[in-house]
Amino acid sequence: MNNVFNLNVTVTEIFSVVEKFKNKVAFLVDEKRVLTGSLTDGDLRRFILNTGKINSQTPARELMNRDVYCIDDSSIDKLPVNGLLAKYGEIPVVDVNRQIIRILSNERTYFSLGATWSTDSGEPFVIAEIGNNHQGDVQTAFELIKSTKESGADCAKFQMRTMSSLYRKTTKSNDLGAEYTLDLLSRFQLSDEELYKCFDYCRELEMLPLCTPWDIASLDKLENYGMQAYKVASADFTNYELLDALAQTGKPLIISSGMSTELECIQTVDFLHKKTSNFILLHCNSTYPTPFKDVNLKYLKTLRKISRSPVGYSGHERGIAVAIAAAAQGAVVIEKHFTFDKNQEGNDHRVSLLPCEFKQMAQGIKEVSVSLGTNVERTLTQGELINRENLAKSIIAKRHISSGEIFKEDMFVFRSPGQGLQPNRLFELIGKQAQREIEEGDFLFQSDIEEKKAAFNQFDFDRPFGVPVRYGDYLEMKSIQSLIL
Repeated sequence: MNNVFNLNVTVTEIFSVVEKFKNKVAFLVDEKRVLTGSLTDGDLRRFILNTGKINSQTPARELMNRDVYCIDDSSIDKLPVNGLLAKYGEIPVVDVNRQIIRILSNERTYFSLGATWSTDSGEPFVIAEIGNNHQGDVQTAFELIKSTKESGADCAKFQMRTMSSLYRKTTKSNDLGAEYTLDLLSRFQLSDEELYKCFDYCRELEMLPLCTPWDIASLDKLENYGMQAYKVASADFTNYELLDALAQTGKPLIISSGMSTELECIQTVDFLHKKTSNFILLHCNSTYPTPFKDVNLKYLKTLRKISRSPVGYSGHERGIAVAIAAAAQGAVVIEKHFTFDKNQEGNDHRVSLLPCEFKQMAQGIKEVSVSLGTNVERTLTQGELINRENLAKSIIAKRHISSGEIFKEDMFVFRSPGQGLQPNRLFELIGKQAQREIEEGDFLFQSDIEEKKAAFNQFDFDRPFGVPVRYGDYLEMKSIQSLIL
């Protein structure tokens, strides 16, 4: 919980973390982790208005609001949680001792996989789903892991099943789909010890190993191993028993939403918010392969609203274009299957990417994520500044203008290069008095608009300094320096 702090931390420490994780409120606890108060931007403003000052080292306890709203864990099922979140945004859930268990949030912009990756990293987390594409051979699994690393994956993912707990016992043999799946799993599944060796190898290569537990018995084994996070299959999106057990581990959860209706998405999100806030949903269509017309990437936006948190994408379509497009739509986790041979036996191979394709996809995702930038005020880049100077047009004197003349529109023309005032500034010139002699073809500058005459400032530096310029500008810069000196 990145917005829970000790009473004695400073205002600076709190608001630097709150800003990083985009939280709306910080919750303060004492040495016994008992909820004591909260702190928001509003509390900070009120403190300044009342006292007239604030120090960056002021303890948070001096500003906090002691009347903080919280929910008792035993009564959470009886309360209109969504309505309360709409009012408060973030609500701490406490136990009988008023110790914080978790934070319910109206909207999260942050998700992390421990120290491995977070949404602050600026690039999506790319998962290579190996699954059973090793065909039951641990050496092939090692080779696949190494290849995913070389192909740009951040993570290699596997699956663990306890076969006796997956399918109902029956004497009927008319369910050919289930029989085919059981046959593949029985032949191609690695043993538990082999999977542990695969996880160890991932860590040797400095990759995060992930595994999908298909049942609670498998989850217990993975917990004993020390798995850092879990991937949940679409087949278990509505399996509250397994989801509850996963939430109780306190580990980050990445959950695919394939084969689920929107109502089921809403219900599962409500269930998860009551159990944990440490999850992210992946938009997914569980058709192998998924027709492009059925992918529906625009649903990422809806899923983000439903989950009130970042979202990702798990793709079963052919090719790499959709995964890259998902990154452009804001998906912060991308999962695609990985194989050495698309023609091998098994459902996953034909929707998997070869190493060269996966590498191309990972590079495309990286390029797209960098190009997205931030939704802030548009400013000129360094390249644009250079081209603006070379290519744009300036206001140029059409004739000689004497000092003291009043600027009129017919005195000027627009010509390149763009080293003077832009043409749209002409109306600011009209009616002003010339403060200098302006020759025909001269640029007009900001100083020609301002009443106050521009002058060079004198600067004094106590260390060596320089101004980056083009070689062609050196003599002009040197002449200006001689004028200053």
